[in-house]
Amino acid sequence: MRVRRRLIAALAISLAMIPVSPAAGSPIPAPPAAASQATNAAELSTPAGSELYGYLPYWEMNATMAAYLPVVPLTTIGLFSVTATAAGALDHGQLGYRRITGQIGARLIAEAHARGQRVEIVFSSFGWTANGSLFGLAQQDDLGPMGGPDDRTTPPPVWQRTVAELVALAVRLHVDGINVDVEEIPGDAYEGYTAFLAALGEQLRPAIPQASIGAATMAANGGPELAVAAIAGGVDRIFLMGYGYHWSGSNPGATAPLNRAEAGPDLRTSIEAYAAVGVPADRILLGLPLYGMSWPVLSPELGAPRSGNGQTWVPRTHIKTLLSSAFASSPDWLESTEFFVTPDPAPGVGWHATYYDSPRTLLPKLRLARASGYAGAGFWAIGYERGLPGYLEVMRAFRQGDIVAFGRSRAGDR
Repeated sequence: MRVRRRLIAALAISLAMIPVSPAAGSPIPAPPAAASQATNAAELSTPAGSELYGYLPYWEMNATMAAYLPVVPLTTIGLFSVTATAAGALDHGQLGYRRITGQIGARLIAEAHARGQRVEIVFSSFGWTANGSLFGLAQQDDLGPMGGPDDRTTPPPVWQRTVAELVALAVRLHVDGINVDVEEIPGDAYEGYTAFLAALGEQLRPAIPQASIGAATMAANGGPELAVAAIAGGVDRIFLMGYGYHWSGSNPGATAPLNRAEAGPDLRTSIEAYAAVGVPADRILLGLPLYGMSWPVLSPELGAPRSGNGQTWVPRTHIKTLLSSAFASSPDWLESTEFFVTPDPAPGVGWHATYYDSPRTLLPKLRLARASGYAGAGFWAIGYERGLPGYLEVMRAFRQGDIVAFGRSRAGDR
C-alpha cells in the first residue's frame, strides 16, 4: 500500500508535464471511413459529454448481433477481447482472438465504420499473478561482490512484445484504437502498467492516424489510483467500471447503486474518489451495467439476506418473463435498481431475489454522468438488452444530449 501511495503521488505531480494525444479532453474524432450506409446510430449528433461506449464480448459476436448493432447508437464499439500468454505474445488460440480476427470480426468492423462509428480492440488481463508477471518492475542489475555490476543484464519487460503485437493487430484489422482492461494488479506493477500504456501510444498513434487508447478501471479497490496511472500513460479515455458493487458472494443489492443502502461504495462515492485523486472528468466514461444479479434469499423482502451465492442475470435471456403481462417489478429508487422476487421451484426452499437495471433505473445514472462533466458513458455489455423496449431510447436520448429531460413525464414506465 505504501508503494502504491508513493507512486500515485509521483504520478499526480507529473500529470501536467506528460503530453497526451490531441484527442484527450475532447470528443474522439470519427474514423475516416465514409458513412455510405448511414443508420440511426450514425445520424445522431454527439454533443459534448454524450459519447457512448459499448463493450461487445466475443460470446455475443454473431450474425444476429451484427444485424442488431445498426440501431444501437454507440460512438465506439469495444471488441472484447484478446489476451496475452505468459511470454507476452497474443494468445491466438483464445476464442475472443479467433472471433475478432475472423469473418464475424471483419464484418463488425467494416459495418461499424460504414455507420461512422469507431472500433477498438480490447486487451484484457486479469489476476494478481498474471498482471504481476506482465507489468511487474524489471529486476535492477545486481551489484557484484566488490560493489560493481556483475555480468547479468536486465531482460526487457514481457509487455514489450504485447505492445508490438497489439499495434500490429490493430493495423491489420483497420480499427481505430485499443482499450486496455487490466484488473487485479499489484501495487509494484503500476509503474510497468503506465509504461505499457505509454509505449502503446507511442507505437499506435504513428501507425493509425487519430488512434485512441482507453483504459478500464475499477469503481473501487484501487480503481481511482489505477486511473491515475493510466492517465500518466497518456490514455484518451478512462472507462470507470461503475458496476460490481454487489456480486455473487455479497449481500443482495444493485449492481450499480446510485446510493448505497448499507455501508460501502456506490456510484457517487466512486465519482468523488476519482475526482479526489485528480482524474480529469472530461476524460472519463461512466460505465454502467446491462445485467443484474439474482440470489437465493431467506425472505421475499427488499434487502433480505442471501441463503447462497448469486448468479449473473442477463435481461435478454429472460425476455418472456419481462414482457409477460403478469410481470411486476418494484424499483428501489435509493439504489436505483429494479427488484423482484420469485419463489424457488423446490417447495419450501425459499425465494430468489433479482436486482437489475432497466431503462428507468439507468436514467438517473446517465444524468449523473452528465452532471459530473464526464466525456460520456458506456455499457457492459451490448447485447444483454437486445429485444427489450426502452433501452435504445435511453441511449439515443443520451447521445442527443437530452438525457436530463428524457423520461421526466413517464418516470413510472418500466
